[in-house]
Amino acid sequence: MKNALLEQPRSKKVPIIGVFYIAAPLLLIGIACARLYPTYATFTGTVDETLHIAAGLQWLDRGIYTYNRDHPPLARIAVAIGPYLAGVTSQVPRSERVYPVDFLFLGKGYFSNLTLARIGNLPFLVLMCVVVCLWTLRWFNRSAALWALLLFTSLPPILGHAGLATLDVACAATVAVALYQLLRWLEEPRPGQAATFGLALGLAFLSKFSSLGFLPICFALAIAYLLVAKRDLLFGSGMLATRIKQLGIAAAVAFVVWAGYRFSLQAMSPTNGPHPTIDARIANPILRHAAYTMLEVPVPLLVEMKKGMYALVEQNASGRPSYLFGEYRTTGWWYFFPVVIAVKTPLAFLILTIVGAVLILRRRRDIPWQQYLTVIFPIAILLVCMASRINLGVRHILSIYPMFGILAGFGMARLTGNLKRRVFVVAGSLLVAWVVVDSIATHPDYLAYFNQIASRHPEAILAESDLDWGQDLHRLIARLQDLGVKEVAIQYFGTFPLERANLPPHQEVPSDTPVSGYVAISAHYLVLMNAKDGSFGWLKKFEPQEKIGRSIYLFNVQPR
Repeated sequence: MKNALLEQPRSKKVPIIGVFYIAAPLLLIGIACARLYPTYATFTGTVDETLHIAAGLQWLDRGIYTYNRDHPPLARIAVAIGPYLAGVTSQVPRSERVYPVDFLFLGKGYFSNLTLARIGNLPFLVLMCVVVCLWTLRWFNRSAALWALLLFTSLPPILGHAGLATLDVACAATVAVALYQLLRWLEEPRPGQAATFGLALGLAFLSKFSSLGFLPICFALAIAYLLVAKRDLLFGSGMLATRIKQLGIAAAVAFVVWAGYRFSLQAMSPTNGPHPTIDARIANPILRHAAYTMLEVPVPLLVEMKKGMYALVEQNASGRPSYLFGEYRTTGWWYFFPVVIAVKTPLAFLILTIVGAVLILRRRRDIPWQQYLTVIFPIAILLVCMASRINLGVRHILSIYPMFGILAGFGMARLTGNLKRRVFVVAGSLLVAWVVVDSIATHPDYLAYFNQIASRHPEAILAESDLDWGQDLHRLIARLQDLGVKEVAIQYFGTFPLERANLPPHQEVPSDTPVSGYVAISAHYLVLMNAKDGSFGWLKKFEPQEKIGRSIYLFNVQPR
């Protein structure tokens, strides 16, 4: 009787605990999504958004894909579905600006269409959260999973880019899924698991070509680690032959990428007459004719992906304008992304991530190999980014954050796992509170978040999309109306056509000639372009009256 009475309370607690571990992740994901909604109508469309939406609309509405093909179509289709279902089409004239924006003013108007497009990124945020939770549950523990999800959904870099109609969150989500499915296939080499792995690969390749840089190096390092630490996993009991066969299944399923390009068939290199390379290298007329014939045979997918990857390679070779520590370059810095991580990630989150990684690495042999790979994968992605000459900000390295979140959650779970070690419990609790409070305090400016290292003068370290991506124009309009400004000189970095903005009479800010009165200038021009060639140097002699949002400086210049 005594034993029965003692066991009765336990049986009642089990379902309560089970419900908690289901409800808590759903609640955290729901809160993260809800936090983004107010940002949709706060921020003007950023520089890249309109082009991505336009490309997706073109795919949906006209069945073609020609806008900026150095990106694959999946995430662009996702952000275009909302406007498309609302009746927005791509068959409108381009504006005079670089990117097409006129379509966003159709139907219910600019912010309505932009909101519908930005909502299209939410499935990728949810997918990333689910992967973080499942990964941590499977190879760590339930406590670590909840901490990981809480910390991950508090990250400003993730929230900031999840609230935009861009590609970076889609890339991070699908790369995380592909890595998760790789680990699942490595531990359970079944045909079904291989097919799931192949599907995940295909979705990653369709999201952004960055995945073609991230995933191969992650796979290579995973195999290298297992060759050293777990050879039996790869070679035991005929396992190698089995895995090779199943890689064929994965590769076949990964060909789902072709669907993203509407099953297009194009010749690899249509000759349309003499082909200098063939004519110079092949003298035999029969072989030359065969070579001509092969080049003109329509093939699936390869041509479209080849064009996109070539465009990306060319872009990397030529570089892109970038800014770091007051210096302008087009070729980048090898240490750019370590600096980005150091100043764009909450400090407490970084501390917990390091704690989790150290706890894994110091234990060596008595932990699952999947935990080691959780440390190795973000390092691999960082190395790929460090080799790139395109240094445009934290958005290009978002794929490290799911693993960082898992490591941080594991670190927190270990710190608080033994309540008798009060110092560690208090330290961990304070670190988590710091992350959450920091996240709440920065709302809604997740995009331009900087931690305490750089928060006072972020423009001294970074610019571009980490600080100014054209997001604060409508905040500026509202502020000028509040101030009763009658005339303004403005230099705005963005795609919103100023002739459609409800601005007072305005003119451009001269780059080298002082003007008086109200002057509004994006940080891109005052910081990055000034570092490039000294433009707007005359304006830097004055103190701004205020900063609009995080990215536009407002001056009231009085003649001296």
